[in-house]
Amino acid sequence: MQGIKFRRVVTPLAALIAIVGLAFSPVSDAKDSDDGIPIEVRVMDPSQNPVATAVVRHPEEEERHRVNTVTGSWVGSILYLPDGSMLKFEKGMNVRFEISAPGYVTETVHYVVRKRKNVIEVMLEPMEVEEEIEEEMPIIGFGRDKPIGGLDVQ
Repeated sequence: MQGIKFRRVVTPLAALIAIVGLAFSPVSDAKDSDDGIPIEVRVMDPSQNPVATAVVRHPEEEERHRVNTVTGSWVGSILYLPDGSMLKFEKGMNVRFEISAPGYVTETVHYVVRKRKNVIEVMLEPMEVEEEIEEEMPIIGFGRDKPIGGLDVQ
């Protein structure tokens, strides 16, 4: 009976000590210092709908980052540059992003990173494309094209 009472007391006490030890471990502090500050870029159209096909790009980086197709947002804290170095977003840093999407005018945004709540809202304007409709399209015949009836097309 003594052994059972001892286990009932020691097991919860050991679990509590392990949880408290994990909460105050220096591992979590080291991870926070390695990561940059997250920046969220939200891409909307003039009617405040997310632009699902938008991409976010830093001018020094070759990779284009697609936004979430449902929310129209992209979140990043570190960028990997072509020379192999990392660009971590830090407080006070001035960053520039190019946001583009098919059918929309590309926007360039400058932003100064804050300690928290870094949200950049970008509205992309649709491109104004004038479509020219030709009334009659010319038929271009190729040498190997033969009509079904065997008649030549002039």
